[in-house]
Amino acid sequence: MKPEVWMISITGNPISEYYKNIVTPSWKDYKINHFEAVTPETMHSYSYLNFDKKRGTIEFTDTEKAVWYSHVECWVIARSRPIIVVEHDIHLDSPIPDEVFEQPMACLANSDRTTHKHLAGGAYYMTPDVATHMVNHVKNIRHITYNSDAMIHRKCDELGKWYRHLCHQIKNPDIGYTVEHRKK
Repeated sequence: MKPEVWMISITGNPISEYYKNIVTPSWKDYKINHFEAVTPETMHSYSYLNFDKKRGTIEFTDTEKAVWYSHVECWVIARSRPIIVVEHDIHLDSPIPDEVFEQPMACLANSDRTTHKHLAGGAYYMTPDVATHMVNHVKNIRHITYNSDAMIHRKCDELGKWYRHLCHQIKNPDIGYTVEHRKK
């Protein structure tokens, strides 16, 4: 049986809805559940993560913090059943082979069809054991100093397997993106 997909998106946000409308048909063989993304406007309801500066000097943006909370809240869901977590801009390019669901965790996406750069947080499969481990781990980190993609990447290296040829991120610079990253 295929696991459910939990797609992180922002209702009423034209950028998020643009990408979600493009990618949703590619996930047609899965039951898709909407996960309402945590946003800077709703983040006041969450306070269990402790953020410091990235690389010791770079402040997290509010959207980077919100992304963290969105993923952790999906992991909470996954503690009860295996799921696939998908961001609103991830297109499924190939059927997911059954062997993926034999893994405790699998990262499924790349940022571009030509470079195949890792995009750990874009789409990933996780079992309840991995989800429980990740929730417990992140809630015990004294100071978070990296984006959620970095943790998902590390955990996939440690606990899972990469299948990054299955999905890719849709990018349209004319439309823009929902996450603001601060590089310096």
